[in-house]
Amino acid sequence: MFRLSYKIFGALLLTVLLSVGLTSFAANQLTASQFRQYIIRGNTEFITGVESTLSMYYTQYQSWDNVSTILVQLLGSNGGRLLLSDAGGLIVADTQNKWVGHLTDEYNLSDGNTINVSGTLAGYFYWLGSESSASGSGYGKGMHSSQNNTGNSAITIITEPQQQLLDEMNRSVWISGILAGLAALGLGLLLTNQIIRPINALNRSARQVAGGKFSQRVRVESRDELGELAESFNHMAKSLETNEQSRQRLLADIAHELRTPLTVIEGTVDGILDGVFEADTRHLTTIKEESATLTRLIKDLRDISLAESGKLKLEIAQVDIAEIIRRQASQISILAKDKSVSLVTDIPENSSVISGDATRLNQITANLLSNALRHTSAGGQITLSLKNMLYKDKSGVMVSVADNGEGIPPADLPHIFDRFYRVATSRARSEGGSGLGLAIVKEMTEAHGGYVWAESLLGKGSTFNYWLPR
Repeated sequence: MFRLSYKIFGALLLTVLLSVGLTSFAANQLTASQFRQYIIRGNTEFITGVESTLSMYYTQYQSWDNVSTILVQLLGSNGGRLLLSDAGGLIVADTQNKWVGHLTDEYNLSDGNTINVSGTLAGYFYWLGSESSASGSGYGKGMHSSQNNTGNSAITIITEPQQQLLDEMNRSVWISGILAGLAALGLGLLLTNQIIRPINALNRSARQVAGGKFSQRVRVESRDELGELAESFNHMAKSLETNEQSRQRLLADIAHELRTPLTVIEGTVDGILDGVFEADTRHLTTIKEESATLTRLIKDLRDISLAESGKLKLEIAQVDIAEIIRRQASQISILAKDKSVSLVTDIPENSSVISGDATRLNQITANLLSNALRHTSAGGQITLSLKNMLYKDKSGVMVSVADNGEGIPPADLPHIFDRFYRVATSRARSEGGSGLGLAIVKEMTEAHGGYVWAESLLGKGSTFNYWLPR
């Protein structure tokens, strides 16, 4: 298989050769044709002038006496040879003074240019190639001094200087074509390199990314399709790097989350077996609670994995989201009261029916309320509200859970819905939670075709909103 650079250069070379060759050939043919037409027009005018002058001469003198001087003047620099015969074919004048007194039949001359005076034939004149041009290449192509040449054929006579000029012009056309082709090839090589160089850079970077070096990036040098490809590659590499970092953090977090309850369970069981602890209600309850933590963690991870892979099954039905919100508010109010946190609700009395999975909608709201309660200190307040709202020109409902807790730092806010992400000051493991609650909220909301976002002011509290289409 040929490399792309060879294919591009080969295509360029073929294009240049065809275009330059055809252009040069066409220019050559056109130049020769136009030049010959120019010569023919000039020769025609010359013959017409000779005929007119000789007619006037004969009209004036009524004979061809002393016409040789006029014939030489008429020939001038046109080249070739002029002959003049009377009406009977006797040569009366020759610019080379060789055939005077001979008949035209002796030299196979026929069909000369006639000279008529007042309707009477006065003679013939012939414009021939030079006698020294045996091949006819001197003063008239296809003409030979000893052949049967006609006067009219002299129109096509091209003199040797004229032929040399034509050859020089044609040679210049071909040289110009060759120089233009070489310039085009040089420019083509430069352009080919400009195209291939970023592709080679992309190829090298792709190999490094394939080898696990996700930090590899390519430099974007243009805004064309290759530049867009480079930007897409960098975006892909960044996503792979982020995903790899997330995967490593996820594995570390899962290992930590599983290790903590397992350590407690294992330590408690070992203590009971060694007789250090009694198998009483308190220690068995500890084992049960940690087992429940493991079960909940595994269930949450399963739900997130199914949602991210698009395999989460939703039991879609017509549900009253207002009733779900009221029920969750009622359940959390008991825990809020125990923590001395007030719960304020702003839920319309009328129903708000949407299409959704009631179990998952309960889970979304419960997670947000639990998160708010966990980060609201005694004496604080949680506000739960429901209202109709257009989002991106779509009709739907928005549920908001606001607290007046410590708030979220701006640097942490974009990552608040990531799995196992914890804000250092406010989401420590000691406060409870696995770090999956908000991630589940995001996945479940998006599975319903909705959106979720958070707003927060550090030191003043946070508001979590989710919107669902009707």
